[in-house]
Amino acid sequence: MGLIDYWRLLRRRWPIIVAAVVICAGAAYGYAGTLPTTYTASSSVYVSMATGTSVNDSYQGGLAAQQRVRSYVDLANSVTVATYVHDQLGLKTSVDDLRGRISAVSPPATTIIVISVTDSTATGARTLTDEVVSQFRALVSRLEVIQTDAAPAARAEVIDKAQTPSQPSGPQKKRYYILGVLAGLVLGLGAALLRDKLDKRVRTSTELEAFLPVPILGIVDDGRPGAAGELRRLRTRLTEDPELVSLLVTSLSPSSEPDVAIGLARTFADTGARVVLVDADSTGHGSTRRSPAAAAAGLSELLRNNTSPTASVLAWPEVGINVLGLGGMDFRTPDLLDSERFSDIISKLRTEFDHIIIEAAPVTAAADAIALARRCDATIGVIELGQTTSSQVRGALATFGADNKRMIGTVVFSRPPKTLGQLVKQPLNLVKR
Repeated sequence: MGLIDYWRLLRRRWPIIVAAVVICAGAAYGYAGTLPTTYTASSSVYVSMATGTSVNDSYQGGLAAQQRVRSYVDLANSVTVATYVHDQLGLKTSVDDLRGRISAVSPPATTIIVISVTDSTATGARTLTDEVVSQFRALVSRLEVIQTDAAPAARAEVIDKAQTPSQPSGPQKKRYYILGVLAGLVLGLGAALLRDKLDKRVRTSTELEAFLPVPILGIVDDGRPGAAGELRRLRTRLTEDPELVSLLVTSLSPSSEPDVAIGLARTFADTGARVVLVDADSTGHGSTRRSPAAAAAGLSELLRNNTSPTASVLAWPEVGINVLGLGGMDFRTPDLLDSERFSDIISKLRTEFDHIIIEAAPVTAAADAIALARRCDATIGVIELGQTTSSQVRGALATFGADNKRMIGTVVFSRPPKTLGQLVKQPLNLVKR
């Protein structure tokens, strides 16, 4: 995959990545909250050797002290020192637990040892550090005595006494937060890649051209500046045949797509033609819900009653077209769509309008489109990119009839990517996408 492919992946799957980051960051926050607060106090000890008064003796003593410091670092957190401290302070914790909280380091090429001890309280950390240093110095003095009445060969002197820490030394919550975010990014990208590999939805018109048996008449990007121009080009192609008056628009995707039918009707009306949009989508997801005909009697009533359709056709000023809504649909409506009564309604509308755009339910959701196609001059299938798999398109075409001569082509439809605001309002829909 190239950079462009990764960029497209991020645009498509960013909700998955954001969700993974939020979950992992939340887990890191929760885990950091369970960790106990600790304080660390430190004290510096200088190690020196008993030497003569000459420069050479001092130099040799310094080298010997540096060599001893390596052993003294291990001595500071030894079991012996921890046991002495434990007994001296009468601690309730075990010697092993105390030893695990003692650390000692020595800067390179020095004879200084920095001893640090952690505890749950600031005062406790300082007290423990002072006692560890005291027991460490006493142990060094005992180990370095050559003769009973002689001075120790090496001494450990305190340079900086332990101070009460003003801030906790742990846990390092910011580190956990950063690790949580990084883990979320890695897991999110992995999940996005896996989701993309398993996703069989068609995302480009090129993929459709590879298997569609009919031509693509238009590619409409909803909400983009070029959408209106593409609808005009589609109108031009359709008006090449002056006999084409009634046009059926049905979705080859799982869901209804009234936007294409509405946009096409408006484009015809922009030329000054008389246009009526007929909602025959028996799933109830057609243009009626957006139009003034939502609460009025419509096609369903006309199919049941032998009345003129003129009174049921309403103006839609915002779009500039007329609309015949679905009306109060009942169990007979799908059957009546495949009747001569529907043909009579279309015939009467032909006498009053130059173009009749009819919406039908998706081919895979209802059989209406198959029946309506026989009563219309031509049929256009709408395919929504990013929401339809190739198998769904093939299945819809097979159901409609691959050799159906009324199917003159398809319109590829796409919606703009979801925004962060839509993610907050409709998180479930975004995850499904």
